[in-house]
Amino acid sequence: MKKIKITAISIIVALLIGLIPISLTPKVAYAAEGGVGGQGKGGNTAPTVTAVTLVESGSETEVTSMTPLSTYRVKVTAGDTNTIDDITEIEFHIYYSADGSNWDADALGIFKWTKSGDVWSRESGAYSTTWEVVSASSISPSVFTSNSGDWYLAFKPGKLAQATATQTWYASATARDENKNGSGSWATGSSMGAYAEIGFDSASLTLGDATAGIEPGQTGYITVPVSNYLTAQVTTNKQYALGVYSSANWTDGGSNIINLAGGTGVPAGSAQFNLEIDDQKATTNNGPKTPQAVASSDTTITGLGTLSRVTTNANASESTGNNQFWMALSFSLAGIQEVNYSGTITFSVTN
Repeated sequence: MKKIKITAISIIVALLIGLIPISLTPKVAYAAEGGVGGQGKGGNTAPTVTAVTLVESGSETEVTSMTPLSTYRVKVTAGDTNTIDDITEIEFHIYYSADGSNWDADALGIFKWTKSGDVWSRESGAYSTTWEVVSASSISPSVFTSNSGDWYLAFKPGKLAQATATQTWYASATARDENKNGSGSWATGSSMGAYAEIGFDSASLTLGDATAGIEPGQTGYITVPVSNYLTAQVTTNKQYALGVYSSANWTDGGSNIINLAGGTGVPAGSAQFNLEIDDQKATTNNGPKTPQAVASSDTTITGLGTLSRVTTNANASESTGNNQFWMALSFSLAGIQEVNYSGTITFSVTN
């Protein structure tokens, strides 16, 4: 009986000990909160160029052919999510075949609109060129609070803008804001017509000695200009031929008249003259090396029937095609008076 009692006590103690940690455990709740500052800047979106078109001056008609020194317009539609007030400048290119970045009078004209001052400019630097920006006819948007607008650059192609019968002159534009840009191009294309003009290094020629003159039956050569030759300065954007002709009669302004014989050397008739020309100098005098007769109708100068168009380098001033000529004037033996005869010698450029 004693053994049984001990077991019972042990069980009760064990139960009490097991209840102690349960009754002594408290309920505790933890809670805390705090905050940090946050910020994010709205990004600047690049401008967009959604359309570029070459149109006629004063209309929306698309151009299919151009002529140097005539006015045309590049229409550019540009936009910006931040409104077009964000656009600071637009650069316009009118180019032959392939776009580039360097001014080239016969292949690439570069122009710019600048928001500050609403300025339209030709970006040819200090180089001499006949390309023009027509600021008075160029138009920028009247309101800059919208997300899209139209710009119109009015310009004139230069004299050396390469002539082409195919539509291989194009336009492109790049719109810029303070640090980004967007661009577009006009792919339809336009042809370019021929242009030609000719000038000289001297307004007039003197053949023979200005004081003593040319004796009847004799020949004289250029004495003015003092170089003893005339330089013809050609400006043209297409392959060309050089021709020459003379007025049929030369006169002293009064009753003394001499007639062009149209041959070489001393003419056989009375009161006649002959003119000769060549692009090379004779070895024994200041006359033409291989004399060609100048007629009263336009005649191509020998060896100058197929000349390349005048070209210029990128980032350079426009140039001319310079051709030098040595000439001779011969009087007949009879019918020549001691007076100053004058007439007109005309040079032609044919494309």
